[in-house]
Amino acid sequence: MAVVINTNVDSLRIQNILNNATASMSHTMQRMSSGLQILSAKDDAAGTVISARMEVQLNGNKIAQKNVQNANALLSTAEGNLDVIEDNIQRIRDLTLQAKNGTYSEEEIRAMQDEVAQRMAEIDRINSSATHSSLRLFGDHNGTDKDDLIGLAKYGATFQVGANDGVDNTIHANEDLFKAVEFSALTGASNFNLLTISQKQAGKTVTTEVEYNDPKSAPAGTVAALGKQEGETEFDQAIRALDLAVDNITHRKSIIGSAGTRMDSALSSLTTQYENLSSAKSIITDTDIAEQASKYTQDSILQQVSTSLLAQANQAPSIALSLV
Repeated sequence: MAVVINTNVDSLRIQNILNNATASMSHTMQRMSSGLQILSAKDDAAGTVISARMEVQLNGNKIAQKNVQNANALLSTAEGNLDVIEDNIQRIRDLTLQAKNGTYSEEEIRAMQDEVAQRMAEIDRINSSATHSSLRLFGDHNGTDKDDLIGLAKYGATFQVGANDGVDNTIHANEDLFKAVEFSALTGASNFNLLTISQKQAGKTVTTEVEYNDPKSAPAGTVAALGKQEGETEFDQAIRALDLAVDNITHRKSIIGSAGTRMDSALSSLTTQYENLSSAKSIITDTDIAEQASKYTQDSILQQVSTSLLAQANQAPSIALSLV
C-alpha cells in the first residue's frame, strides 16, 4: 500500500464508522427515553400510517365507551322516574279497589280521593320535570312538545356506540319509551275521581262526569282508545284503565332493561377492541427497551474503539518522515 500524506483513507473510514456509531447511539437514546420505536416517518413509513389509523380508532373507541356510559345513565334516569310513577299508579289502583267496596261512606271515599289527586299531580309533575342534564325525558300529552322534546318523544334516541359511522355503530331507543307519562296519557282518563265514580255506579246524580279522552286522539292501549267493555261498571273501567297504565310503564321498563343489556354488551365489546387494538399498535410503535439497551452498549463500545483507532490512523501519515 502506498505511503501518502494528503489523503488518509483509513482515517476517513474510521471517521465514518465513528459518526454512524454516534448517530446510532443518539437514535437509540431517543427511543429509550421516549419509549417509541418510530420517532419519525423515515423510521417506518408504513408503520406511521398504520399507527395513525389505529390511534384514530382508539380515540373513537374511548368516546364510544363514554357514549355508552352516558346512554346507560339516561336510561337509568328514565327507569327511576318510571319506577316512581308505577308506585303511584299502583297506590291509586289500591285506593280504587278500596273505594269499590261498599263499606265506605262518601266522606271516607272523598278522603281517598284527596290522596289520589295528590298522586295524580305527582305523576304529572314527574312527566314535566324528569330530565337528564338539561334534556327532558318525556313528552307532553297535550301536543305542545318543544324543540328539546322532539328528539326523544318524537324520534326516540340514537346512541353512538362505535368508533365509526353507519347504523352498525348505533343503538336506537324507540320514541315510545319517551312518550308522555301524564296520568291522563297513561289511563286515558281526563277526569278521574273516586267519589264521582262511586256515585255514578250507585246511580246517583253527579255534578262532574268521569271523562275519558276522545278515542280518536287517545294514546294507543288506553281505555279511551279501546272503549268500554260490555257489562263493565264504572269502577271496573277505572281499574282496567289503571291496569293498562301499569302495563304501559312495565313495557317501557322492559325496553330499558333490554337496551341496558345491549349497552353492557356493547361496552364489553368496546373494551375488548380497545385492548386488542392497543396491543397491535404497541407492536408497531413501542420500542423494546431491553433490545435498545443492548444496542446502545454495542454502539458505545464501537464508538470508543473507533475513537481510539482514529487517533492511531491520524498518526499513520507521519511514517513518511522516516523516509526523508
